Amino acid sequence: MKALITRRPALGGCAILAALASSLCVAAVALGLPAFTTAPKTATGSGGQAELFGAAAGCHATFDRFVVRGRLATPGYDVRYVSKIVADGSGQTISLLGTKRIRVVIRPARGHTSGGTNLLPSTLTPKCSNLRQVKKAGDFEGVVSYGLGLSRKTGFRVFRLSGPTRVVIDVAH
Repeated sequence: MKALITRRPALGGCAILAALASSLCVAAVALGLPAFTTAPKTATGSGGQAELFGAAAGCHATFDRFVVRGRLATPGYDVRYVSKIVADGSGQTISLLGTKRIRVVIRPARGHTSGGTNLLPSTLTPKCSNLRQVKKAGDFEGVVSYGLGLSRKTGFRVFRLSGPTRVVIDVAH
């Protein structure tokens, strides 16, 4: 009888975890968030050139997040897995923590003021479960690019938010 009593809490815990996971998936769909896939994601911008003025990386329970903030316009993006991250202009390979790479290209955009003052961090090192490091690869001729260093290749999603304008990249664990 004791064995039966001991197993029920474990089964109950599994049921609770399954229900929680299911509700998170339903919540993501209800919020209109795109699915996690490994396919490239692209969107066009509108309203002219966006001024990007901040970037942040964060670790979450089931995904890691990279966010770039903008103003003045809505930037487009091209986000995809690549074999290496190359610095805009020089063509030099950018080293990153992790073994997998996602390239983030945001356009039309600039990460500096009209006077030339830089508005974006060069490196973020959150050391999350999957997102290990983020480095700026360029800010040149209306294109801002970043490289994401990951521990492993998993699905990711990209979407924009407003108030303020943000491009959000979530990478699944």
